[in-house]
Amino acid sequence: MKDFKSDQEVRWCPGCGDYAVLAAVQSFMPELGIPRENTVFISGIGCSSRFPYYMNTYGMHSIHGRAPAIATGLSTSRQDLSVWVVTGDGDALSIGGNHLIHALRRNVNLKILLFNNRIYGLTKGQYSPTSETGKITKSTPMGSLDAPFNPVSLAIGAEASFVARTIDSDRKHLTDVLRAAAAHPGTALVEIYQNCNIFNDGAFDTLKDKEQAQEAVIRLEHGQPIRFGTDNTKGVIRDPHTGDLQAVTVTPDNEHHILTHNTCLL
Repeated sequence: MKDFKSDQEVRWCPGCGDYAVLAAVQSFMPELGIPRENTVFISGIGCSSRFPYYMNTYGMHSIHGRAPAIATGLSTSRQDLSVWVVTGDGDALSIGGNHLIHALRRNVNLKILLFNNRIYGLTKGQYSPTSETGKITKSTPMGSLDAPFNPVSLAIGAEASFVARTIDSDRKHLTDVLRAAAAHPGTALVEIYQNCNIFNDGAFDTLKDKEQAQEAVIRLEHGQPIRFGTDNTKGVIRDPHTGDLQAVTVTPDNEHHILTHNTCLL
């Protein structure tokens, strides 16, 4: 891990979720067995985009929203490199929206880490493309009127070949997802729920509280039934008439209808 730490002082706000993501990435990188000189981190603009300074690899702190485009050029011209993009919900989904979509559909060998804190942190608390409707911020004092983007839905709509979601506070799950993304031979998008304790503190508290998370979080594992809730008493089925997905209480009568997650379908 220390080999991937740079000599730069890490300068995020105390308590920022970015620290946990940085530590997870730095501790995971040695597993890949890829020399530091063959590893590149490219970022755009935002709090998350300071990431390349703190990795003892090659890197570029580029311009707003353009990190996927720059990374695409690098990956296609230097196939010997492991190319990673670090971006945020504002950087990737606002000014960088088109660049993200086209990077996903081109499916070159990139790994995109999208930090989502549902706020603009670097510019001090304006609403972002993932802020919930009604969100009161400095730029929306009467509450946001916009419906938020769902980065995972956007990526699937662009026919991305690898899409995952994790959270900064779950080190094991975050690391497992990073491993899967690194092993994927194409563009991988990993959305990471990340807490901004200054401008949007507690945005994901429901997912971090163990009791609430049992009802709010569905962990998808390849080849396993989609079950959740206390003691896995709930599951997901498909309505035979509409095709819609439904969450139900599992009973002996409907247990055989519980869907099995197939990662390959994405």
